[in-house]
Amino acid sequence: MGNKFKNKKDSFPQPRLNDELRGNYEVRVVYPTNYVPSDIHYWNLEFTSEVMNLNDAKKLANSLNLDIFEINPNLNPPIMRIDDYDKWSYREKKKLKEGKQNKTELKEIQLSTNIGKHDLEIKANKAKEFISDGDKVKVVLTMKNRELSRREESKKCLYEFILMVEDVATPESMPRDEGSKAIVILKKKK
Repeated sequence: MGNKFKNKKDSFPQPRLNDELRGNYEVRVVYPTNYVPSDIHYWNLEFTSEVMNLNDAKKLANSLNLDIFEINPNLNPPIMRIDDYDKWSYREKKKLKEGKQNKTELKEIQLSTNIGKHDLEIKANKAKEFISDGDKVKVVLTMKNRELSRREESKKCLYEFILMVEDVATPESMPRDEGSKAIVILKKKK
């Protein structure tokens, strides 16, 4: 029972538990109402919450042969949980990891108006790779000096780039001008 491995490199915060909790104050306790030690079907547990004295909560945790640990010590009354700490922290770390995997990123690809055909193809293939991974791609075309006075002619390589990736991506909107740059964001085709 308890926190067997305290890894300081772990990004998951380590709450105080069991004997680290001291004092005689009121706490809100979340605990299982139908806990059976031999039951392996953890997902069937029903939890309830109740305000009680910390010492009573520790006695309840001992009677259930479970750990008591802080969930949020900053509230009034602080929130404690009675549960198997190792199983709970494993589930929380797993949720945290799954949440990070589902985030889409915005990748950026830089183009210039005088880019070669082969270089444009390489960047288009890289954009396809990003988009197939579920990310969005921001394509930035940088124009300099005379290229700024001929914006539409300078944007030809940007339009060519969009045509190269049209089998997997679609632009969110038409390319927009921001100073000396033309920008378009590509997203996965549905």
